[in-house]
Amino acid sequence: MFFSRSNIVHTEVIELQATPEQVREFIMTPERILDYYPDPLEGGIIEPGVSFYCCGKAGVSLLEIIPSESNEKLIVLKVTTATNMRPPYTEERIKSAKFFTMIEHWQLKETTMGTSLTKSWRNIHKYKMKFLPMGFIVRKSARAETRKLKAAWEKLAKAKSGETTE
Repeated sequence: MFFSRSNIVHTEVIELQATPEQVREFIMTPERILDYYPDPLEGGIIEPGVSFYCCGKAGVSLLEIIPSESNEKLIVLKVTTATNMRPPYTEERIKSAKFFTMIEHWQLKETTMGTSLTKSWRNIHKYKMKFLPMGFIVRKSARAETRKLKAAWEKLAKAKSGETTE
């Protein structure tokens, strides 16, 4: 592993009926992140295959792939979240207004049913409102996001493979 277990705030294992290729694509697509993002408003690509943003009522997040830690079976993203921002959303503006940063690990394992996705959150650093318990907040929101992610991504994966959804 590329990180110390002591830095992990939370881990979720999500069994998806989607191929690893589909899941990899979804991870780097703003619209798929917005499927579960809190109070989603919009998202967009900053640099194709490298970085994008997602915006919700509470703030905007910049998601950047960390190439030195990522491979076919593991996508590692640095997430920088800023509050009280208005468009345009750029890497520089989000980073200059950052509220907190964290690292997300998206580990993919092919299964007979699709993909086992192990998602971990680590290395949270706050830059404002230091009294907020960010570890607790991340754990709570992660648990709520998992159901939304699973439902939306499986529905789209089925649609992309030509299956009907009900």
